[in-house]
Amino acid sequence: MFRKILLGFFVLLTVLVVVLVINAYRTSSRQIEVKAIPSVDIPANAFEHLSKAITLRTISYSRTASVDTNAFKGLHRYFKSTFPLVHSQLKREVINELSLLYTWKGTDSRLKPVLLTAHLDVVPIEKGTEQNWTHPPFSGNINGGYIWGRGALDDKMNALGMLEAVEYLLKKGYTPKRTILLAFGHDEEVSGYRGAQKIADHLAKRNTKLEYVLDEGLFILEGQMPGVAAPVAYVGVAEKGYANVKISVASPGGHSSRPTTQTAVGILSQAIVNLEKEQFDASIEGATKEMMDYLAPEMSTPYKLAFANRWLFNPVIKKIMLGKSTTSAVLRTTTAPTILKGSPKSNVLPANPSAIINLRLKPGETKATILRHFKDAIGDDRVKVEIQADEFNLPVPMSDLRSKSFKNLQKTIRQLFPESVVAPALMVGGTDSKYYRDLSKNIFRFTPLLLPVKDIDGLHGTNERVSKKGYQQLIRFYVQLIKNSD
Repeated sequence: MFRKILLGFFVLLTVLVVVLVINAYRTSSRQIEVKAIPSVDIPANAFEHLSKAITLRTISYSRTASVDTNAFKGLHRYFKSTFPLVHSQLKREVINELSLLYTWKGTDSRLKPVLLTAHLDVVPIEKGTEQNWTHPPFSGNINGGYIWGRGALDDKMNALGMLEAVEYLLKKGYTPKRTILLAFGHDEEVSGYRGAQKIADHLAKRNTKLEYVLDEGLFILEGQMPGVAAPVAYVGVAEKGYANVKISVASPGGHSSRPTTQTAVGILSQAIVNLEKEQFDASIEGATKEMMDYLAPEMSTPYKLAFANRWLFNPVIKKIMLGKSTTSAVLRTTTAPTILKGSPKSNVLPANPSAIINLRLKPGETKATILRHFKDAIGDDRVKVEIQADEFNLPVPMSDLRSKSFKNLQKTIRQLFPESVVAPALMVGGTDSKYYRDLSKNIFRFTPLLLPVKDIDGLHGTNERVSKKGYQQLIRFYVQLIKNSD
């Protein structure tokens, strides 16, 4: 009897292994085969152009802070003097004083326009970190094969790269069949309400419908996905939403020499601990599921067996991904306490201490699901929960991966970065592209740059920089994308 049970077990195990192997090797590659294209010679002064733009301090501090309009208008003037053909042959419109919209009229009005977008503003330098920079943060220094400074990666690189590409094509006498729009908002770092949203409203009033939108986004990265040796070009095809939730506790306050057994600060602190302990549910779906489907065929055998058979290995894959902050963020709505407010003096018990919890919302999340999660996780009716109405954006749904627009983008990436594999992904941060979702179903978030992992920390951090070689290839990408979009 035992032998029969053991034999049956081995038969089932053998069948399981055979099924796993068959599934793995029936998983065909979703990469597009492309022919090599001739390299475009990018003018050497493109580096100086980006360098000079970095020196103009177009900083966004907060939504309510005043803006240095002279810096932005100085950048506008610099664009005019640096890209003369763009400004003589394209229609240029100033939107809401500080944002820009360029229209390169195509020859075929039946074709929907393409919108390439970037932003002109940058985040400030954290006080006390200036001395940690290898080169001053607004120097635009060109040294060691890099262009250094705030905006080198986020996002003057893309804005200047698009203008360089159009200027190059104009010099070559190129005229697009499809109208090309360049949209540069001025406040992406603090919401985009005054910039990209106004540009989108302006286009909507004209009843403009777009073939696709390409904004800043994910990069080409190496070594970030287990089992994939090649660099992966992650294309953001969906975007997380954004919410700030205020939690607060009301109390009489009083003198710190006579504290109650449990203070309002103590109650608030426990609520924050509970929220960090009880995270939102994690799942592999939507853009993250598609990412795995695209990458599974490119993986080494052990990983391919697992990722091609997620019906069995999903719990294991999920556990591995939840172990790293960079990968867990694509599986769930993230919870990050960012602002705490208490007493104005050390000897005063605060009457209404509060905290702001910043959430990046997974597709499918709503105000109702957020409030329910907070109530269940905190478990204390003394804590008041309020979603900040003016700081809430719903997640943006996934673009159509079967569209010609996505295939065109995938083709262009493979032409310029033939060693890479392309995969759709979920954009965990926010971009200006969300404001254009009523103008196109095809919105993509991708920065055409092979970014070394060591340079990622420069984004909103210290020693932001872009390699000269990478910047040249970025410009070539936009040249080819415009051609392919015809």
